[in-house]
Amino acid sequence: MRKKMIFWIVVLNLLLAALIACWWLMTQSCEGARLSFSHSKDPIPECLLLPQQGWRVLMSGAAMTPEYGEFSRQLPEEAATSIPHMPLPRHPAMAVGGNNMHNDAYVSDVNDGPGPLGRGAIIRSRTQGFGGYGTLTFDRQGRVVAVNGNAREFQLELLDANTLDELASYDLPPRSWMFPLQGVMPWKYIGAGMYFYLDHQDRAIIPTTRNTVMVIQTPQRPADGFQLLREYDASQHVVQLPFPKLDSIAWVMPEWPAAGETETPRYWYATIEGLVGVIDANSGAISSWKIPEEIIENSFAVGEEGIFLMSDRAMYRLQWQDGAIVTNWRQGYDRGPAAKAGHITRGSGTSVTLIGSPADGLVAITDNAAPRIHLQLYRRGNGEKVCSVPLFRDHESGTDLSALAFEHADARGNPTGHFSVMVENNYGHHVFPTPDAHRGITRVDATRNGDGTFSCNTVWESDEAGIAGAKLSLASGLLYMYINDQRPAIGGYFAALDFNTGKTAYRQHTGMGHGYNAWQGVLFLHPDNGNLYTTTVFGIVMMQDSP
Repeated sequence: MRKKMIFWIVVLNLLLAALIACWWLMTQSCEGARLSFSHSKDPIPECLLLPQQGWRVLMSGAAMTPEYGEFSRQLPEEAATSIPHMPLPRHPAMAVGGNNMHNDAYVSDVNDGPGPLGRGAIIRSRTQGFGGYGTLTFDRQGRVVAVNGNAREFQLELLDANTLDELASYDLPPRSWMFPLQGVMPWKYIGAGMYFYLDHQDRAIIPTTRNTVMVIQTPQRPADGFQLLREYDASQHVVQLPFPKLDSIAWVMPEWPAAGETETPRYWYATIEGLVGVIDANSGAISSWKIPEEIIENSFAVGEEGIFLMSDRAMYRLQWQDGAIVTNWRQGYDRGPAAKAGHITRGSGTSVTLIGSPADGLVAITDNAAPRIHLQLYRRGNGEKVCSVPLFRDHESGTDLSALAFEHADARGNPTGHFSVMVENNYGHHVFPTPDAHRGITRVDATRNGDGTFSCNTVWESDEAGIAGAKLSLASGLLYMYINDQRPAIGGYFAALDFNTGKTAYRQHTGMGHGYNAWQGVLFLHPDNGNLYTTTVFGIVMMQDSP
């Protein structure tokens, strides 16, 4: 017995020593690491590495330094020019600008306002430890309203848009302690408010882990705190799975109100297992429809004429008619032989993006075809395909990110029938937390011909590589990406690309270590002041130009 006790004491001490060594390699392989999490407003630590990365840095005898330098400019600042465009859609029941993960009801990922020009950039960050933010929105006072989550817990937060200080918070329902048995890793979980939207009265509409939808009022004064106004229980209107599996409401968006109205009559939601639900905003009554043998991975768009939603097999336009969910049209696509490297599931990795007007506008997605994916453009009215453009390179082509799109305007502000769509390539054998993003973001233009057909062509393709959803500033004429530097260890950069040419205008370093890793995160642009944000696996990073 004594020998066994000594043996286990030795084993435990060796394990403890190994853990201490790993922690030391992860955190002490460069100077200036900031590791305190005693305050929620702490900046992200500058040096959080995997043990093998820390060992590589130590063995190289070199300090961690950014690959491209702290800041590098390739195009002059004055090269950035605004883009004449048709106004972005204004959903009457949603906040003005930056109201969901993809900016607006059309899921355009395009902002009317400015973005940073790289003029004496100021970088700030915020962390509460491992975990990050799915969606950032902006209220009528210009403050950030966001949901923070880690492996289990979720919190709605109100942040100062410039300092990232927390002004108020509200605890959301956590995941069950049984979640490890459900087989969904934290970095692949897309429920529980990772997608939510902010409405025109600064109310956050949030799906929860209980398969409810919460309506939470953002406080005018931080001291008043968030207030839960209503909670709709949709737990019986999801796919009922055997224990311990659990279907999740992941996306909620408001139906477009009738002309002259500002309150949405109904909330639409979708679950991962392929169920579509409609909640009557007043009565709380719920109707639902399960798409047969299909699942949903991506958020949906809302147009004046209906809901545009995509499953792993087809795209749909849905409407509420005579008290029921009606399919206006269904358009299948090539779902490929298997899930692409970097995709969560087999099928398209893009959310649906609407462009132009309901009368003659388009819908943009990508398929999952092999050996290359294609940008697919359809008419909003009847789902007819008008273009199919192959993207990137054979066996190195895939995206799990939304397309960016808008319609150009002429000098008088009239529609031109000329549309631009940008798609980011995030194909790669990503092993958390180390991304393996392959190069590429591309711009494709579609132009309406005199006979109503469309001509589509690739305008440019950049070699910048990232796996965080990009954003376009129409006022600045710059496309913003977040790219990862893996030499000698991972760090992060904001990259700004010229919309006209696709050339990199500048890169701005944000920090070293995995805390600055935007693993399948998303960028956000403040609708007024031009601040640029990205979510990371440890929090938020922000860039703004010097005054």
